[in-house]
Order: sequence, then C-alpha cells, then structure tokens
Amino acid sequence: MVPPYSLIEQGATWYQASAHDAPRHSPLRGQQCADVCVVGGGFTGISAALELAQAGLRVVLLEAEQLGWGCSGRNGGQINPGPACDMSTLVRQLGSADASRVWSLTIEGVNLLRERVRTLGIDCDLKFGILQVAGTPRQVAELQAWQAQLEQIGYAQLEYHDRTALGALLQGPYLAGVMDHGGGDLHPLNYLYGLARAAHKAGALLFEQSAVHDWSQNADGVQLRTAQGSVQAGHAILAGNAYVGNLLPWGQRRFLPVGSYIGATRPLGELAKHLIPSRAAVCDMKHLLDYYRLTPDNRLLFGGRASARDEHPERLRQAMRERMTAVFPALADEDFEYLWGGKVAMTLNKAPQFGRIGSRVLFAQGYSGQGVALSGLAGQLMAQAVLGRSEGFDLFGRIRHAPVPPGSSVQSAIRALALFWYRLQDLRG
Repeated sequence: MVPPYSLIEQGATWYQASAHDAPRHSPLRGQQCADVCVVGGGFTGISAALELAQAGLRVVLLEAEQLGWGCSGRNGGQINPGPACDMSTLVRQLGSADASRVWSLTIEGVNLLRERVRTLGIDCDLKFGILQVAGTPRQVAELQAWQAQLEQIGYAQLEYHDRTALGALLQGPYLAGVMDHGGGDLHPLNYLYGLARAAHKAGALLFEQSAVHDWSQNADGVQLRTAQGSVQAGHAILAGNAYVGNLLPWGQRRFLPVGSYIGATRPLGELAKHLIPSRAAVCDMKHLLDYYRLTPDNRLLFGGRASARDEHPERLRQAMRERMTAVFPALADEDFEYLWGGKVAMTLNKAPQFGRIGSRVLFAQGYSGQGVALSGLAGQLMAQAVLGRSEGFDLFGRIRHAPVPPGSSVQSAIRALALFWYRLQDLRG
C-alpha cells in the first residue's frame, strides 16, 4: 500500500510548471507478459527499463501515479558524485579496495547521466560545478578531511576556496567551500521525461496510474497485479524507493521515509547574479542541510527542512523563508511562488540498499538525498544483473543495513529521534 500523500506532495512544483510536454501513458488493463516488470517510474525504474529494452528484452513498467511523480521529479536537481554516506562507512564494511570500487561506480553513474543527456539529446539544463560549503570551524575541518580522503583515492575534481576566494563564487555566511567540478545540477523532471521517451522508443511498455497491489513469485516467474490488470514476468525490479510501500517485505526494508521540501522564488533578475556569481549549485555541511541553486530564469530553488512528519503548508513556508533569509539576508522580503515536498528514503548509515528477494526480484533504494546520479546507476546495475552481469549490483548488495522496525508509530518515533540528534550535531561549533 502506498503511503497517504500530504498537501505539500499534491501541490504544483516549479518543475511541473516549467517542464516540456510530459509523455502520457494509459493505465494497465488486462494481462501482459514480459521478460522483466519494473515497478516505479522514477530515475531508478526508467533507467532499468531503458537499459533492458535497449538489450532487446520485453519490458513492462508500472507507475502508481505519473512518471516522475515521486522524488525523481521533485528533488533539488543536484548531482553529487558518491553515496551520501562517509567513505569511512564503506571502508569499515567492504575494505579499502572495494570501498574505492563503490566510489568509482558512483562516478560512472555521473558519467552515465552525462552520456545519456548527450546521446539522447535531452534538454534538461545540465551544467557542472557544485559547491560544498562550511559555516563553522568544525565544518571547515570536516570539509578539508573529506577533500583529502577523496583525493587519496584519485578523485581530482575538487578545488578548495577559503573565505575570501569563496566570496567570488557565492555570497553567504560561510568560512570555506570546495568546488566539485564533477558534480552539478539539472532540471530533474525534464531529464526523467527524456529517459522515458528513450525507453518507450526502445520498446519498453510504460503504464501510468497502475499501482501494484501485490505480487508473488515461483519457479516460473513473477506475477504482479494492479486494479485492472496483471503482468507475468521472468524477473521483477522494485524501484519505488520511499514510495515502495508494502511491496517490499518488512524483513528487507532498511530505510525510513523522511520529508524534504523545496521552495522556488520569483525570478530575481540581477540580484541572482550577486547572490551566486558562479551559478554553481550549493550544499552545506550540516546534517540537516540546506541546498540551493539558481534556475535559468534566475529563481532561487532553496531546499532542506527535513521533517519526521508532514508539515502544515503555512508553517513550512515560514520555516523555509527563515532558513533562506539566514543564508541570504537580502531575500528577507521574498516569498516562494512554489513550495513543494516529498519523501526521501533515508537509511540509517546513509548508504544505498541493494538486494534480492528470492531468485527473480531485485530492488534498490535508500539513496538518502543523493540519488540523482546514483539512482540511474542503480537502475543500470539491476538491469545488468538480470542480464547476467551482477558484479556491480552484488558489490553494493554487500553493504549491511540496520533493520527498521515495522509500524508507523515506531517509525515516526525513530525519525523524530534521529532528526533531533542531527539538529544537536548541527548546533555544535
């Protein structure tokens, strides 16, 4: 069962208002047979469907709402190489060599995104350069340690800027920043629509308004059932991420859905160029981070405000404006023309979760707010695993995750405690 949607999730987003014509697909009616059935029409699912269809397999994709309705069409559009967890987390679990292999695969995920935009001709405002910024001495030390750790494993895309140099790139209350030339930003919904058109052209059958109510597998394959139809497939890929609901057994679930929110101001004109002269996307070093960037028409997209429960729209608006003004005092009188949110799948260690259920069902999820490139890689790796090349998928599958207890009240308490702990950490100097 898909979780109930909040008012913020149902509201219009700036991405929807500025997107190219959305590809529309009818609901599933009747029976379909496929080599692979993909559940979820976001980056993960469509990436898998595209890869499999290009390999000549018969693919059916089922989306509960519209393509890109979930986090893939709502996120900040920021492209971050690497997983959300610290490198030390990967080293403890996998050892140095395989931890470096995981990092290298995430770089392949960014390259995959770049190459798909180029070869498929996707118009999605892709540009490169993302700033990681530190606002306290402790964060500066953490930023420098992060840079040193990545340079040790051969990542040479990072450029350090002290407070003076940073001022030429960004006007904000920060002591230092690192420009990551390997990251960047894009219009996520236009990128997703481009992938969906390519998957459809390659032969994948895409169905919207086709929520999967239940599924079962046996020696012959997997059967998935919707309100008006069913699919019999050799394999299934569960790509619902934070919205996978009860399709993923509790014994396999290792993430918590956490609310995250974004506001879009009016076009700011010349003021935008003063606030972020570099026009780079920006992400700070806090646990409950702020992230923001400029759009091509000079709006500021400002995101953050992680929440353990759905927020009342007006309280959320006030809180988001306060956070934006703390970064940019010049915007104290500005409001958001668009304000939206959605659920991010957060694992307790912030590493993504890859896994199998039986021999025919694969899943990937829990990108922990860093999924624009990582989710596309996950879809590709699951497709490759179905095709018999499972090395990359199995490597991610070795990352262990703490279980998440069932029950909404227990989960809400865990989310609240985790977010409270993160807020305490962010208050440290």
